[in-house]
Amino acid sequence: TFVSPSSSKIMKKFNPRKRKVARKQSPNLLIYILPTLLFWVLFVPRINQTVTYLFPSYQETLNITLKTKHEEIDTCAGRYVYIHNLPSRFNEDLIESCESYAELRNKCKYLVNSGFGPPILEDEHNHTVRVLTTETDSWYSTNQFMLEVIFREKMRHYECLTNDSSLSSAVFVPFYAGFDGRRFWGYNVKLRDELGEDLAQWLRERPEWTKMHGRDHFFVTGRVGRDFRRVSDQDSDWGNKLMRLPEFENMTMLSIETNSCSNEFAVPYPTYFHPKTKTEVRTWQRQVRTVQRRYLFSFVGAPRPEMEESIRGEVIKQCLASQERCKFLNCDTPSKDCGNPVKAMEVFQDSVFCLQPPGDTTTRRSTFDSVLAGCIPVFFRLNSAQYKWHFPVDHTKYSVYISEDDVRDGKVSIEKILSMINEEDVLSMRNEVEKIIPKIIYAKPGAVGPEKNEDAFEIAVSRFPRQLLMERETEPSSSRGDREEDVKVIEWEEFDNELTRLWSLSSALKLATEKKMTLQPKLESLIQVSAESLRRTNELEEMRQRLEAKKLMVDKTSVTCKVTEQDLKKKEDDLSAEVRSLLVGGTTLSIAKSKLQESNCQLEGESGYAHLKTVTNKLRKRQQYMVSQVSFIYPLKIEAGPSQDQELESFPGGSRLVGTKPVSQGSVRILGLPFSMAPFTKMSFFTDKKEVQKSATALGYVAHAVSLLAPFFGVPIRYPLRLGGSKTYILDYAPYIEPSASDMSPVSTLSENAKFVEFPLFLDGQDTTRAAYAVFLLNKNIEQLLNFVGESSLGPRQVLANLKELIRIIHSSTTISASTASKSRSLTPQRKITLKVKTQQDGREDVYKIGYNAHMKKLMDACCTKRNFEKDTVRFIFGRKELKPRQTPAQLMMEEGDIIDLVTEQGGG
Repeated sequence: TFVSPSSSKIMKKFNPRKRKVARKQSPNLLIYILPTLLFWVLFVPRINQTVTYLFPSYQETLNITLKTKHEEIDTCAGRYVYIHNLPSRFNEDLIESCESYAELRNKCKYLVNSGFGPPILEDEHNHTVRVLTTETDSWYSTNQFMLEVIFREKMRHYECLTNDSSLSSAVFVPFYAGFDGRRFWGYNVKLRDELGEDLAQWLRERPEWTKMHGRDHFFVTGRVGRDFRRVSDQDSDWGNKLMRLPEFENMTMLSIETNSCSNEFAVPYPTYFHPKTKTEVRTWQRQVRTVQRRYLFSFVGAPRPEMEESIRGEVIKQCLASQERCKFLNCDTPSKDCGNPVKAMEVFQDSVFCLQPPGDTTTRRSTFDSVLAGCIPVFFRLNSAQYKWHFPVDHTKYSVYISEDDVRDGKVSIEKILSMINEEDVLSMRNEVEKIIPKIIYAKPGAVGPEKNEDAFEIAVSRFPRQLLMERETEPSSSRGDREEDVKVIEWEEFDNELTRLWSLSSALKLATEKKMTLQPKLESLIQVSAESLRRTNELEEMRQRLEAKKLMVDKTSVTCKVTEQDLKKKEDDLSAEVRSLLVGGTTLSIAKSKLQESNCQLEGESGYAHLKTVTNKLRKRQQYMVSQVSFIYPLKIEAGPSQDQELESFPGGSRLVGTKPVSQGSVRILGLPFSMAPFTKMSFFTDKKEVQKSATALGYVAHAVSLLAPFFGVPIRYPLRLGGSKTYILDYAPYIEPSASDMSPVSTLSENAKFVEFPLFLDGQDTTRAAYAVFLLNKNIEQLLNFVGESSLGPRQVLANLKELIRIIHSSTTISASTASKSRSLTPQRKITLKVKTQQDGREDVYKIGYNAHMKKLMDACCTKRNFEKDTVRFIFGRKELKPRQTPAQLMMEEGDIIDLVTEQGGG
């Protein structure tokens, strides 16, 4: 032992009497030395043990949550936090002047309710109630960058605050670093760094700083770590250099995303859920546990086409390709559905897995919203799960990892990977996600007792002192320096006093040992009770998990049964409808069969032939009548035209009926309009426009007449018409040629996939070749009708002549000779038939004679006058149809002696 000379002199100066006593007693030195040696040998080891027991290490202090102090329990041992009272320019002024900065203006509305933002209210259609537990008033439109404001408000209500910094385990600096960095976004670096440098100087001057030179200080920011680690002083570089200042290199930053630096730790993004009690959390956990999820996976986000390395484009592509198994909520739309908490949470609740591809940064707020909804996150970078204080260390317990490179290269199918995970593993991960929910929320401050939530804030505040202690214990000895033990020198003059003090210390040690022996059984008993309680709690938790698993299985089976029952009911309904349809079809078929048998009976024998002949004659007459109506609408008249020789010369090979005179093309007009082929063969500047228009109109009339005549005879014309008056088109199949399979062969095959092409029957703005071809096709339709009645065309350009010849031939059919037909036409207006009118109420019949072409109005008026009926109170029925005043017996094809039913209207009383 080395004794300092200076200390020896001081001791001698202030103890002269003891110095003399020591000289006198020096011969008896052995008497005093022996007890001292015995004391050091016997009691020093016990002193060390007692001191160790009485003064535990810092780590042991943190691990012990209950400390005996004057028979009271101190629950804040090792958890005291001291808050710096910063000048308002470092926090309050930044948010009060929020509207003054363009970069902060869109965040101002979220500062209400201590940073939680506006509350989410119920909508008119109860959509919010179905998705969220709004009855608890715990849901807010929280912005992801409001963590600084939320954390400061939570810290104000922290139960272990202290005004004595010497008792604190940590010092909180309520600096709004995120708002400071954001307000001067894009400005020069001097403005961006100014407030941070000011705070560093202010902290250095505080007495709390000298304790550990800032290593026990921490602050919170709602921005990512890279925003505060600018590399250079170029104005174009990103962010500020707050974390590169010497003072802040000693401090710890809690941020929503870290840069893997030793003094940065990640804490969760704020979510929309801010409950006050554990009961609210358990209510929400029950809801996400029992909700039915319609989609296997989902993605809520926007594409990043400007980022070459981003995989979001591939993720969105695979999601859309999965059809009904994936839900995509696009955040890059004017509707801004992603900004609606209800719509975003609804997608997460409907999904088993939620994709979390990196965007501007590695982490996403969506990760915590999806976990809150009970959706299993799917990470594409391992660093996306950097929240080691709040997430389990083993990320496979609660999430799925798919390599970002494999997705970018198109090597994997996200749907296939997620589909291969068995239900047991999915259930296990969902249970783990449910346990994480209380750890990632920021609860409302103020709750105490058993209902208080151990939320993200409580976890962060409790873990920071532990982290600080671990850093102390792992600090290398070289950094601590060589620490020399303090040496106390005892002079002979003070030996008696030191001996007395040591004997007093021995008595104190004895009392401390007795107290230790008294407390040890109590502590062991308490530890046993706690261990037993923990064991039973674990058993109950395992039983609860098994019960929940069985409940989920029962719910799933119930849903499957309901779906099966609904499918069965739907199939029964479909089968019933088919049976009813078959019954109706059978009835219809039976009626048709009866009618067919009746028709067969009517056609059997000579009477049947006569009946058929009669029906055929009626049909012929009807056809002739309809054709006469068409010729009445579109009369074809012959006027002076070219000579007979010119006509035959124009088409020498033309065919005509024996004994009939061919009709000249130039001499026929329809409704007084001529038709000429000259403009269709050669169109020039001097062509008469009126003649072109008249020809187009005449062709429109012909097309309409053909379209009316063809159905009368049941002939489907080969070239369909699209009627439009003087702007009529005719359609033709236009096949296209496809090369044959062999390139060496010149043979080509005609494709079966032909399509209609329209050709104009007019020249206005059209190609003359196409118009001439249209006239040719129209004439082909007329020729088809001529062929049907057994005649040939007069020529390919004889449009009006062919039409008139067709009508003439129909009227001169062998069934009714031309003379007879002509005579009947001349006699038709004078012909009268006898009709009977029978009253349905009394069965009375009246007989009337009426002209065959006279209007039925005459008969109706005569009957009403005779029977003294009001015209408005009676109806005349023929063939189950009510007669119209303007109809004629010829139109109705009435025959001699036909009966008309008279029905009177019944008045109500």
